Amino acid sequence: YNENITKDSIIDIMKRYDCVISAVTYKFNYELAKKALKAKTNFCDLGGNDTIVDKELSLHEEAKKQEITILPDCGLAPGLADVLAAFAYSENCREIRMRVGGLPQTPQGALKYKIVFSPEGLINEYVEKVRIIKNSKIEYVDPLTGLEDIKFENKLYEAFYTSGGTSTLPKTFESKLDYLDYKTVRFPGHCNLIKLLLELGFADKEEIEIDGKLIAPREMLVYLLSKNLSYESKDMVLLRVTAEGERRKIFELIDYEKEFTAMARTTAYPAALSSILITESEIKGAMPQEVLIPKLITEKRYLKKLEKKDIIIKKKIEKI
Repeated sequence: YNENITKDSIIDIMKRYDCVISAVTYKFNYELAKKALKAKTNFCDLGGNDTIVDKELSLHEEAKKQEITILPDCGLAPGLADVLAAFAYSENCREIRMRVGGLPQTPQGALKYKIVFSPEGLINEYVEKVRIIKNSKIEYVDPLTGLEDIKFENKLYEAFYTSGGTSTLPKTFESKLDYLDYKTVRFPGHCNLIKLLLELGFADKEEIEIDGKLIAPREMLVYLLSKNLSYESKDMVLLRVTAEGERRKIFELIDYEKEFTAMARTTAYPAALSSILITESEIKGAMPQEVLIPKLITEKRYLKKLEKKDIIIKKKIEKI
């Protein structure tokens, strides 16, 4: 949006539209949601931080009074993956596992990674506690644990716990599922190298003095990730959501960069679809995607809408 935006002017700007999608880093989303309340404008964001999302959902009654919808977590993960988890759920479902990664098609360097979204958000995923369901109760586990091998198109990757991906799903399904988790997919070896950086203190927020200058290690890490992991390479998105009960239901997406990056496509198109759905809906308030979206559209229509944007999600049902 090509306009100078201030805290005061943003409300007037929001008033011009039926719905606003926040694509800025997660730390601004709660304040933006409150601005949307004042503007009486529907609001979506890309989520990424459980604490911020919980604060947004606390605005439910105010949103109902203003006759708007506030819908956090509308990107890829949290977002598309969580909606697919909701569609995969059934009364006989016992477990849901989500595996998602945005990766370079031609990886470089030891980390075998390139920046495909906010480096601040990336670090947050690697340091915050991870919310899962275990034995039908919400538990918190450490990020960068639970390392496992996983294959897509017969190629080997690794997956491990990161924060934000489950978002509100554990609260929604706590008493309904035995187990639910989310893990990020990376090329093998990435997890242990990130652990090393964190053990050395590179994600610490507290400023340290070096040669008379104060610097926060995390700010430096953000800078270095942006500078050194923004090399030229087309990206890809890998997604698999598996629900198990009397049978196994699997959603899988393998998306490669086309006219836009795969990360941009699989983030923006689901967010745009959610914004259209809530703008047309008479259901108002602040709600999680997995609660609201299945009330507004069927699984079949949802997948068809994304298919029109060349986001092809394959569904498979297997006997157990």
